[in-house]
Amino acid sequence: MKRSALFLVLACLVIFPAGGASAEETKFVTAEGVAAVQQGAIDIARDAAIEDAQKRAVEQAIGIFIDSQTQVENFQLISDNILSQVKGYVKRYTLIDERVEGNILRVKINAEVSLGKLTDELSAFGILMTRMHKPRTMVLIAEQNVGGELQAWWTEQNVQESEIGVVENSFMDKFAEKGFALIDHQAAAREIKVSKAYRTPNLSTGQAKTLANQAHAEVVLVGKALAKYYGEVGGGMKSAQADLSVRAVRTDTGQVLATVTTHAAAVHISDTSAGIEALRKAANQAAEEMLTKILAVYSKEVGGTRPVSITITGLNKAQFVKFKDVLKNQVRGIRNLSERSFTGTTAEIEVDSKSSAQILSDELALRDFGTFTVEIVRSTANALELKVVLK
Repeated sequence: MKRSALFLVLACLVIFPAGGASAEETKFVTAEGVAAVQQGAIDIARDAAIEDAQKRAVEQAIGIFIDSQTQVENFQLISDNILSQVKGYVKRYTLIDERVEGNILRVKINAEVSLGKLTDELSAFGILMTRMHKPRTMVLIAEQNVGGELQAWWTEQNVQESEIGVVENSFMDKFAEKGFALIDHQAAAREIKVSKAYRTPNLSTGQAKTLANQAHAEVVLVGKALAKYYGEVGGGMKSAQADLSVRAVRTDTGQVLATVTTHAAAVHISDTSAGIEALRKAANQAAEEMLTKILAVYSKEVGGTRPVSITITGLNKAQFVKFKDVLKNQVRGIRNLSERSFTGTTAEIEVDSKSSAQILSDELALRDFGTFTVEIVRSTANALELKVVLK
């Protein structure tokens, strides 16, 4: 009987492993390196030139994530902590050219650089968060331990005095380590008005957005964690398993940044403590995976484009056509444009922009659309509300 119970726990650990992160993203870059040839030692010069080329390759990859001003401001930080460990970021390289000019050896390599590792480093230094305008993150994860009820701090009558669960604490600790700006629910409770309809631990995405927007959060992590008792292992030890699902949502557009589902098992002399430990394990696994996925999205947006939702009111169809034409052909950094709707005098579109919504709004406010200009009604990191002003 004891062996069967032990087998059950081990089976839970095997069948329900932590969710694995997606395949590591890399980038191929071509870079040159130079080194002095001393006393005819070509081999030594070649090694030094290739190392120099690898450093230049990593610098190019860093340039994907940060602008020149940020790079200048953080030069010493980047130099000391990233470029000094260049071999850890170059997965492999191919020497494609080599030539000697006087006493200088020049080489050219094609290198595969690990973007995932660079993202982690830049995030740890706060550089990636700065380029993303430091989005504030709020955690809304309900949890239920063995023998208890599903609980959440926002369901309490006095949210300022309610406690954060083990799952939310684990998420906040992991995200704080990566430089995320987190909103403490006890401090934010002064701003949050939780009506009766929202006093449910099973929040919809829309409800989570509403609560998080009141606390001025740009991203909300919403989900549910459940711990169940699975029986005795032997020697009085009890086993429990936790299941956790969570999604990260942008509060201005409703875009789902990432979703994660994890499972974990734990044993303890107390079934309640076993449940707490299983919840903590599942939360740590989920937080790590969620961080990997969110940082991957952020790094792609910093190095490429990000979706920006635009709502514009007070225009007719001809003006809407003109507005779209200017956006596509005259505004810098716009890559794609998708029309979502046009009803009456209101249009909704989405663009892929190389800059944030705030920067895009500054440029649109200065644009002349012929018979009209636009006024910025509201802007967030990823959404714009505009209205037409006739000349």
